[in-house]
Parts: sequence; structure tokens; C-alpha cells
Amino acid sequence: MENFIEDILHTDVKISPYKYQDRLPLSIRGMFDFSEMKLGECTAIIVKPFEKESLVVLRKRHRQMEIFTGLPCVLYLMSMNYYEADRMVEEGIPFIWENHQLYLPFMGVALNKGNRRGIPVVGKISFLTQRMLLTSLYEGWRDISATDVAQKLDVSRMSVTRCFDEIEACRLPYLSISRRSRKFTAGTNKKEMWSEMRRFLRNPVIDRYQLKTVPSGVELILSGISAVSHYSLFGEEKIPSYAVKKSEFSKLGTLTDSMTCAEEEPACIIHKMGYAVNFPDGKAVDPLTAVLSLSDSELEDPRTGKAVDDMLEEYVW
Repeated sequence: MENFIEDILHTDVKISPYKYQDRLPLSIRGMFDFSEMKLGECTAIIVKPFEKESLVVLRKRHRQMEIFTGLPCVLYLMSMNYYEADRMVEEGIPFIWENHQLYLPFMGVALNKGNRRGIPVVGKISFLTQRMLLTSLYEGWRDISATDVAQKLDVSRMSVTRCFDEIEACRLPYLSISRRSRKFTAGTNKKEMWSEMRRFLRNPVIDRYQLKTVPSGVELILSGISAVSHYSLFGEEKIPSYAVKKSEFSKLGTLTDSMTCAEEEPACIIHKMGYAVNFPDGKAVDPLTAVLSLSDSELEDPRTGKAVDDMLEEYVW
């Protein structure tokens, strides 16, 4: 393996066992062998399937492995065909086809950054991308173009293109890339998809207001722990929390005079939300947004954890 790579790249290659393999999910460890490859100052992971896998499986698992390792992952394949090789090149999936071909796009990017379309560095995604991901999880989107997503979310195609850029930057495994076209497909396992994307998601509550009275003139739906209570047997909260979309918040007018002092008990709590996901219930924010809007202290309560688990089993999974 080392000789083949060195002959192609004309540089020294060092391959050694991947020392963090035991930290990877068992489902992945049971399918692949992992090695660490050093090419000059570049480090990547070589992933060799124990058995021949389909292109669909390799594509999905490759995205997951890059997320779990935090490094470029190169598929080392003993047997494949030129059709599969062409598809992997089109989708930017690095591979080594033993004694045939070698495709390492991350090395090309390192050597020639000027020819690559800029992808943003992403720590936490935008609210629109978060809305898109949650909606796709609920609705089970399959092979959806940017134009289709724009119609579903009632936003511009350019906005969806930026969402796709963020998803690609996060290396979330939902985009298929064919030539210059990208399409989105949600994970078939909703629990797994939620686990993959959760670390990139944000608390949707922009601001929080404690008010003396429940406001009128704007649609109020339950939010936070009140939404969890609505979807589960947790019990109604003494002080309800309501969500108001950022775009409709101006309808509430000036809230300064309506806010409580520190020692006063409010009639309600208003959450100014960064986005809204359409959910069939209509009386509360969608369950996953409800989870993301919980405070640290609420999440640490075992009763809340049980209510969240019950809610997700009933309404999401």
C-alpha cells in the first residue's frame, strides 16, 4: 500500500494502526479496519472494508467516519469498477483502488486552494439550516434539490445553497454531489440522524422575557418545558412558556413596562425564537426544537429526561 501511494505522489508515506479505533461506534468497527496515514504534514485515516460493500453503504459510512474521527477518511478498496470510481470522484469521496487508481481530493485542496469554491468554517449552523435539517428529519426527504427545498421552506434558492454549504462544511452525510449539482437526502434512521447533527444545533431561543400578563395580538404556542409537558405526561407548568417567531415579535410592541421585577412571579415567559418548524400538532413548537430550547438545569432534571424520552418515542422516532 505504501509503495503504491509513494509511486503516485512521489512523497514519503507513513502508515500505522489508528490508535483511537476503540472510540468509534461498534457498528463501524465491525465493518472496517482503520489505519493512520501521514503524507508530509497531512494526516488522514485509511479505511479498509472487511467485506465488499455497496457504493450506497460506503457513501453513508464515509461521511460518518469523517465526523467521528475529525480527519479525512480514505476508502481502501481491493475490488471496484470504473463506474464506482467515477461516482466517488464526482462526490468527492477519497479512495485508493489497489494498484489501479488513487483519488485524494483533500491533498489537491491543500495544494491548490484557489480553484475550490469556498466552504464556510462552521461551529454552529444558522437557524435556517437548523430549520431545514429538522424539517427533513420529520418529513423524511429523499433526493431533494435546492430548488425543491426552497419551495418547501418558502425561501430563496440562494438561501438554500448557503444551507447546503454549511451542511457540507459540517461533513454531515446528507448531501449527494453529482458534477455541479447537490441533492439532499435525510437519514433513514431518525435517532441516528438526530445524534449526528445535534452537536451543530443551537438553542433556538434568542431572548427570554418574563411578563406580568399574557400578551395578545400574536399567535402564541407552547415552548420549552411547557411544550415538553404538552407532548408528555410531565404535567402542566405553573408558569407557561410561549414561543413567538422573530419575524412576528414586533407585533408584541414594547415589552419593557410588561416585564416583571426580579421578586415578582410572572404570568408567562415569552421565547423569541430564531425559526419555526411546521409540526402537525400546532399547539406547541416541534418536539426537537422543544428539547433544544431547554435550559441546562432543566435537562439535568431526571424527570425532564424521562418526559423528553417519552415525547420523542411518541412523536418523532
